[in-house]
Amino acid sequence: EKVVEKVVEVTAKPVEKARIRILTRPHSDEGVLAFPQLIDDHFEVEHPGIKVDVELEASGWEEKLVTAMIAGTADDVFVAWPAIFFKFVERGLVLDIQPYVDQNLSAEEISDYIEAQWEALFMRGIRCAMPKYIDMRLDTINLDLFDEAGVDYPPKDGDWDYNDYEEMAAKLTRDRSGDGKIDVWGTWIERGGWFFWPRMFGGGIVNPDDDTDCWLDSPGSLECYNWIYHNQWEREPNIFIQDAQGGGWYDGLVSQLIAMDEMGLYPAKNVEKLGDLFRWDYRQPPKGPVSRCSLGDADGWAIWKGTKHPDAAWELIHFLSSPLFQEMGTLRAEGAVPIRKSLMPVMIDVFREEWPVMKDVYLQVIPDMIDAGYLSNVYWFKNHVEAMEIIDPAMEAVFGVGEKDPSYFKEISEKVEATQKG
Repeated sequence: EKVVEKVVEVTAKPVEKARIRILTRPHSDEGVLAFPQLIDDHFEVEHPGIKVDVELEASGWEEKLVTAMIAGTADDVFVAWPAIFFKFVERGLVLDIQPYVDQNLSAEEISDYIEAQWEALFMRGIRCAMPKYIDMRLDTINLDLFDEAGVDYPPKDGDWDYNDYEEMAAKLTRDRSGDGKIDVWGTWIERGGWFFWPRMFGGGIVNPDDDTDCWLDSPGSLECYNWIYHNQWEREPNIFIQDAQGGGWYDGLVSQLIAMDEMGLYPAKNVEKLGDLFRWDYRQPPKGPVSRCSLGDADGWAIWKGTKHPDAAWELIHFLSSPLFQEMGTLRAEGAVPIRKSLMPVMIDVFREEWPVMKDVYLQVIPDMIDAGYLSNVYWFKNHVEAMEIIDPAMEAVFGVGEKDPSYFKEISEKVEATQKG
């Protein structure tokens, strides 16, 4: 009997790709264009099983992202910074990536990250993100306004203090147009000096050793806040510009209303916003009476806890913090400060090569500040979100509109501490 073999044609099912969405915010126009191209040319080539859809953060993105997380429709990967991460971590919305770090990163690779950033992205017992770039607070100065007023520039080596800063601000505040009205102010300080000015006076917002203890009313904090308030609201003329007079990051600089601007470090964005409107430069923040302190914020790439593709999302954020992307994306395209120590030796040359306008800008300030070791981040309250819901409006009342003076912080501290019980 002849046996007829039945041949069955088996068609292999195609492997379904992991399609993940990333919500990003590049820090320059070129970075917006380069980001998806780098994903296509490098990440997706090396990871053919992963497709990445790039979305840009828009106004209100934070609230929209939380809503989408709760609804189960959020982006798999997003970029934020500790003040936002903390709120997400408190609500259990961020994936702990420490197990991926333990499995995939060597001690040598971890040592290549800036320590302050690496440490800041571990909060409430989880590692919430991989580093994106370094956001530092320093002073951007208008050299032309200094020259017009006959004021010496702040020293490049950082050897100046808050008294020098106040003296310079007073000399720089003047009637430039000759119409009898002040139209140039010495400086702008971000909303009560945010957290690092009080630390330079020996105070702070929260006791670093007790996360239930509000330090807004501590002697160091009140000394700092009274100093800022006096120069912003009581002194005639005020030498620290008020928000209503035109203070702010780029607005005050572009309109040449301020000679020293306390702001974040975004070299390429500076070129896009300022170009050659005037000669500008960078300086370290001045020393306070107790110490020098500045922000070394830890912007990073996080994974939504509800993602259906955690392994693919990890591969993506690991790539985005890799030397390749940090050089091609963060440094060359976005023109921001990379988070890899190994790129520091080439960083300044790359900035000057990509943006010739910065040929005379003192970019050595970046490694100077990193090497000095005074960059730090926010200390968190036990119930941080509740605390900031009280503190933010108080800061606006005192420094935003001047309807309260710093003695108000004694009352605010009591209210904050009441939220930390239990």
